[in-house]
Amino acid sequence: MKSTKVFRWQYFLGLFIVFAILSVIPVLSQEPPSKLVSTDWLEKNLSKENLRIVDVRGSIQDYWQGHIPGAVYFNPEAMRLADGGVPVKLTPSEALAIMLGKMGVNEKTMVMVYAEQGDFKAPYLIWALDYLGHSSAAILDGGFTKWQKEGRPVTQDYPKINPVRYTLSSKLNQEVRASLEEVKEIVDRGGAVLLDVRPAQMYTGEKGFWKRNGHIKGAINHFWGEDLKDDGTWKSKEELNQAYEKLGVTPDKSIIVSCGQGQMSAHAYFTLKHVLGYPKVKNYDGGFNEWSNIDGLPVDTGLGESSPGGEVTTSDGENLVKERCTVCHSLDRVNKAKKDKAGWEKTVSQMIDKGAKLNDAERQALIEHLSSK
Repeated sequence: MKSTKVFRWQYFLGLFIVFAILSVIPVLSQEPPSKLVSTDWLEKNLSKENLRIVDVRGSIQDYWQGHIPGAVYFNPEAMRLADGGVPVKLTPSEALAIMLGKMGVNEKTMVMVYAEQGDFKAPYLIWALDYLGHSSAAILDGGFTKWQKEGRPVTQDYPKINPVRYTLSSKLNQEVRASLEEVKEIVDRGGAVLLDVRPAQMYTGEKGFWKRNGHIKGAINHFWGEDLKDDGTWKSKEELNQAYEKLGVTPDKSIIVSCGQGQMSAHAYFTLKHVLGYPKVKNYDGGFNEWSNIDGLPVDTGLGESSPGGEVTTSDGENLVKERCTVCHSLDRVNKAKKDKAGWEKTVSQMIDKGAKLNDAERQALIEHLSSK
């Protein structure tokens, strides 16, 4: 009798485990292969449970005329709000949580975002979700334009959505968002690459809408649109790596991306962090919009001393050695040291970590000088 009861207990426990595993399998199977997914993957997974497709195209009329089946429209301007007088910054997390819940998104929902071809609104939402700590999200490569050109299913029907509660994490992910104070520190002391991803004429100050035109002192320029092919899909990792490494933007460095108001820079953030896998990337969503309006903060025009085309000379590096590098060691010891370029890059990074005040241009000039000895 006792053995029969034990058998029944084991039988029902086994059934419970089997059903538990089966209930998880559909959720796991819908996870995308990466943060950037193909139109083919999405079409095959349209009916997956716990998947919410979000349309962030600029016009509601585009959504009315046709959208991916099951997609809910999210006005991209709702993601931004005035903050302390600055016209547009990321909407507070509490408000974002309410809006996500209204779209049927909770903290465990897989979010698939798309916009127009070659646009920065989808990356902005991904960045916002990263800030909330919501990692289960991806972008449709090529956007709605590619989807429609390929003749994939389109509808004008609205999805039937039951609102849910989005529970915020106890701590926001500050590792993906740069503050004004942090950027001030970088400008003053170095320690990270400031990457301005606006069009070149905005970077140089030839064009612009702000109280002062130009760029944050020490920032280098790389237009975000150069990361895309003509059809609006991302370039290969090899091409992207070559372009960024040519500028000195490498995975070992801390990178702060900025633009006018955080949207273009969200695209570069996505490229660096999620396409290339750079570990230390932050988006400064206050951007030049915030920086340029504060009179005491330095603004450069033209290419700037640290622009991609700026000349690095050994004499600059020699002066920097005398001025900044003899706190811990004598000048004679520094001059006698023999290392390759990689060794000097590591040494100079350690110097910055210990408090050496070097912006990115000065860092590069110093490495070039020491490597040429």
